[in-house]
Amino acid sequence: MDRFKNLISKLDLRKEKVISLLLTFVLTTLIFLDNNYFDHLLLTSTYYFSMAFLAVLLVAIMLLAGHAVYKSAIHASVGFGVLIVLAQTYCNLETKTPDGIEALNTLWTIGFIFIVYEFFNKLQEAYKAHTRPLREDIKTKKWEPVLLMVIYSVFILVYISLITKVLTPIVLDLCIYKSDIGL
Repeated sequence: MDRFKNLISKLDLRKEKVISLLLTFVLTTLIFLDNNYFDHLLLTSTYYFSMAFLAVLLVAIMLLAGHAVYKSAIHASVGFGVLIVLAQTYCNLETKTPDGIEALNTLWTIGFIFIVYEFFNKLQEAYKAHTRPLREDIKTKKWEPVLLMVIYSVFILVYISLITKVLTPIVLDLCIYKSDIGL
């Protein structure tokens, strides 16, 4: 045992290098055994494990992007809900006036601009918080953080488009967007 320690000290192998060397040796041995004795069983199972890992990674990125979007949407939904209730209540009244429709349209426009601003402001805060480690890694000129940020951004855009598809019919059903306003 002393001889082995003496050899390691002469080779200047630190703990990190020894672990890396052992992992390389074990991996090389497994590849040799798989190629000669196991009929590529380990190689085939490696493909399955790789695909499972990729799926788990994508689900994790999707959940993180969903967290950012839904956190922002919850913040903006309070104001949006008030605007929808106000507009639907006025649209359901028997007596509507052109001045009332004009006032509702103005309130809706200003409120919608504010809500969209707040939504994207909160989304930007969450985006910056989630991608801070990746943005620091991009400075090292590696491609992995860039790819992860692109995937994260794509999932954010998908979530925003899904929310938009749900909210569009609700908004377009309001009386301020109908040609027949019942006057």
